[in-house]
Amino acid sequence: MLQLLKRAVRWGAALALIAVGLVLSIPGIPGPGLLLALVGVFILMPESRWLRKRYAALARRYPKILRLIEERRARWRERRQRARGAR
Repeated sequence: MLQLLKRAVRWGAALALIAVGLVLSIPGIPGPGLLLALVGVFILMPESRWLRKRYAALARRYPKILRLIEERRARWRERRQRARGAR
């Protein structure tokens, strides 16, 4: 039950960020629109096979750009695993 609740919260937060990001990306409305939409997509990535495939294709096409993101995700993953091991 807790796992289902976590997935629902993740989907809700990600879709809200994507929607707000798209609204903020309209010309004339100030704000970091595309950045928020990308954060929403990255939150959804563990839940969606389609998004993971698209990300892998982008990573093959633009390795230099996405290497920075991958390094950041690897550091975060290590930190999370260390925190789980300390419990």
